[in-house]
Amino acid sequence: MTTEEDVKDLGVLSRELPAIDLDATTAERIARRARDDVGKGPSPRRFIEPGIATLVVLGYIAWVIVQVLEAMR
Repeated sequence: MTTEEDVKDLGVLSRELPAIDLDATTAERIARRARDDVGKGPSPRRFIEPGIATLVVLGYIAWVIVQVLEAMR
């Protein structure tokens, strides 16, 4: 929860930050791209590599289990 003290602290902090050295066109382009991503969450593609790794590991574990069972006969 934001208190008035927090708001005042942010105001003081913002005055200490350096000024943005971008032209208006570039700043607007960056802001537009950032607004497009707000609220979307991460891409589902981030699960592809872990999914492949999981399948490889599970396949290897299955192979090991089969080999151990064959060795026990």
